Amino acid sequence: MSVKRKYIDSHWGVFFLKGVVSLGAGFYMMFTKHQNVDFLIQVIGWTMLVLAAIEVINVVYRTRRQYNWGFPLALGIVEMAMSVALLFTVNRDADLSQLLPVRLGMLAAYVLAASIITIIMGFSSFDNLTDRFMWVVNGMIGTILGFVLFASGNLSDIAHVSLFGTYLLVNGLTDLFYGIHAKDEIAELREERALKRAQKKGVKK
Repeated sequence: MSVKRKYIDSHWGVFFLKGVVSLGAGFYMMFTKHQNVDFLIQVIGWTMLVLAAIEVINVVYRTRRQYNWGFPLALGIVEMAMSVALLFTVNRDADLSQLLPVRLGMLAAYVLAASIITIIMGFSSFDNLTDRFMWVVNGMIGTILGFVLFASGNLSDIAHVSLFGTYLLVNGLTDLFYGIHAKDEIAELREERALKRAQKKGVKK
């Protein structure tokens, strides 16, 4: 029987790895001089594939610990579907000019949906005010970017990709900082437990 553990109770390395991947991809898309939108879409697709693979590892980890794994599995499926959709449309026979608006719309929908979920998770999953503030602000920034992506028909395609890169950059920083913070909290918890065990042994003596 699985134990109900929130997604934020996943191994700190999951957040750290996702942070590194998102941060690297976001930084590249924001500051690259590459002007081929189709190539940058492929970069996003491969990034989503790596993020999905990390969630699969998370599902395996949580399954072995007998934690519930529904949310990370759903997240991994969404990221995998995004990856396949973006990479599959890279077809020499396809009309890229027609496919591009669809792909940009998918990115906007993903950013908006993921950011709303992040806000809900921030308010409902964290007791630590610093963590809650960090994730809620992350979700709010992502929601703004999602609405901007939907409403920014006058922006160039490169600008759309750069905005998505901004979302990845913010998300990557949040994941990275939370991963490091979670590792420190686990270390402090272990020290507290070790101290309590030592105190109990001292009392028994």
